[in-house]
Amino acid sequence: MNTGKIRYVRTIVLVLKSSKEFQLRDVELIARHINAKWRDGKPRIICLYDKASEHYDLGNFELTPLTNDFPGTWSRIQLYSPEMEQYRPFLYVDLDTTVINSLENLFDIIKDESQFISLEDFWQKGKLATGLVWFPKNSETIKRVWVSFKGVAGRRMDVFLRTAITKCIFWQSLTNTIVDFKPNSRTLLQKLPENCDIVCFHGKPRIHEAEIPWVKEYVKFDPKPRVTVIIPYKTDRGWLKDAIASVPEWVQLLVSQGEGNWPENFNKVLNQATGDYIKFLHEDDMLNAGGIEALVSAIEEQDVDFVHGNAFEIYMKHNGHIGRYAPAIHIPTLQDLLKHNVIHSATLMYRKRVFDIVGTFNESLNVMEEYEFNLRCLKAGLKIGYCNSMVAYYRRHSAQKVRVVSDEEKKAEKDMVKNMFV
Repeated sequence: MNTGKIRYVRTIVLVLKSSKEFQLRDVELIARHINAKWRDGKPRIICLYDKASEHYDLGNFELTPLTNDFPGTWSRIQLYSPEMEQYRPFLYVDLDTTVINSLENLFDIIKDESQFISLEDFWQKGKLATGLVWFPKNSETIKRVWVSFKGVAGRRMDVFLRTAITKCIFWQSLTNTIVDFKPNSRTLLQKLPENCDIVCFHGKPRIHEAEIPWVKEYVKFDPKPRVTVIIPYKTDRGWLKDAIASVPEWVQLLVSQGEGNWPENFNKVLNQATGDYIKFLHEDDMLNAGGIEALVSAIEEQDVDFVHGNAFEIYMKHNGHIGRYAPAIHIPTLQDLLKHNVIHSATLMYRKRVFDIVGTFNESLNVMEEYEFNLRCLKAGLKIGYCNSMVAYYRRHSAQKVRVVSDEEKKAEKDMVKNMFV
């Protein structure tokens, strides 16, 4: 049954030809807004960049080479090239655009995904403009544009496109949520209309130059990362409230109590996680202030799949004396970890996609589930990073699992796990 919804990974394409007016900060700004306002998962954002020599995945967006040296708006001709078919269908968005609500709203109004959709010029009715374009897959219109292109002719590419594209749909016929920043030549948009999805800037002032309160707030916008903390447990050993209280309010918290073991209680709620980053916390431990932010920064800055770091250790039988743990090896290899587990469990954080790649925690294990999972990550080629911050408090007490399980059991399970990876 056709519901009218598009059923593919939603892709957004940007183009950056470096100049005094447009820089990488413009890509970072629009990607920040797109990702933060996206409701269902995360879109794929690809930027054609003239300074990129190869493909880079920066987490929030990807950079891939802009393979032409054409001036101004002509650089966007690459969007019509055969090499871009691998990404179609996609939504092209001009960098000079403010994203007010989720771009999912624009995807949702596309009922026929085979149609070529462009903006209608705000000042020249009936004429195509290129600030927002839907590029369908296997499109004859796109092929015709590419075949018609014989090189740069004139100052603006949209003049050429108006002759090459004989039929298209205008966004303004589909929605009234696309707004012009310049309603006329002497007026700038001082206040956002209700239900606005995007505001299209063109010419001066640029987004970073506009001295208008809502635009300045837009530029300052810095959303918190989407993080999920899972606290799996069977019995509260007296510190669950402390663990819960240590999780920041802006973080999704999933407290999973059950009669199963730790891996079972973790795995059963993982599908409820909405964060791009997943951290577990034992019910007798706590997060340190700023620990979540430090871990996310380490993952993003080092472009890795998971990280570990430093921890405070609270020795309960010594009146709460606090010690410090820092790993002897910051970036352990698989072989390093097989020799000696240097990763402190309380400090771990993973990108959510890690669980899609290697699976969930092994429910047949009782004490080595975290150790086995990290070995599995490294064997799969995932990258580990190190966060040089004190990110958590770890309680050492007589009721810890590592203390109530016999040394023989622990050794037997650890040897079994090691044999899986030898």
